[in-house]
Amino acid sequence: MIDIHCHILPGIDDGPETIDEAVEMCRMAHADGVKTIVATPHFNPGVYEPASAKVFGLAAELETRAKEKGIDIRILPGADVAVTPELPGHLKKEEYLTINSTGRYFLAEFPPASVPPKWDAFLLSLLSSGMVPIITHPERNAWFMEHPDALYSIVSRGVMVQITAMSITGAFGEDIQRYSIFLLQNNLVHVIATDAHSAAYRPPLLSEAVKMSSDMIGEDKAKALVTTIPVAIIEGKSVSLPEPVRPRGKKKGWLQKVFLH
Repeated sequence: MIDIHCHILPGIDDGPETIDEAVEMCRMAHADGVKTIVATPHFNPGVYEPASAKVFGLAAELETRAKEKGIDIRILPGADVAVTPELPGHLKKEEYLTINSTGRYFLAEFPPASVPPKWDAFLLSLLSSGMVPIITHPERNAWFMEHPDALYSIVSRGVMVQITAMSITGAFGEDIQRYSIFLLQNNLVHVIATDAHSAAYRPPLLSEAVKMSSDMIGEDKAKALVTTIPVAIIEGKSVSLPEPVRPRGKKKGWLQKVFLH
């Protein structure tokens, strides 16, 4: 499996504080079946703005330290990029902001409870320039939960969506779990990732979420969300996405239409 969203670099954002904890996260991920991790520290101007050299250096150091411990895992550069008006300029300036520095795919993070005005037109403008936004964890965003059909329009145009493994397993609560199921069942998810921040509180584990997703959407589709699709993303190649299913019924009360397995 491949984890394209993981805060695993030490001392750079709100992820692990030490290299030892980062190595332990590598051990946990590898034992769970993860062979490649994209290290994605926050990039949020004024809060977190790590320099490219630091991200590349820490990623290489962590991979080396992990291998010294017998953990055969790849660590690739990336970032969890806050959506701001200055985003296009930052993407051009900082090479690591796109996944594996291919210049094509990048993680786009909104605030936890809202989206900015004309967010969809903004992301589509980046898509038209040849870059593919991957919206991170919309299932944990209050605005998207209140507007479940908003993702259909933008996904049908080519913007991608990543949801969090712990959302699927129910670790963030039943409402988020139900919305995750809703997104999975309507072809509105393209990647499952850990969004891990630590070895204990937010661990880098994928297998349980993949198993639960297999029960909902089938094993082949679930495995693609952590294998073939992430492979194409880290290689900067095109991804063939399934047509999203337009949500039906009233916007409010959709949670009652989703049944847990």
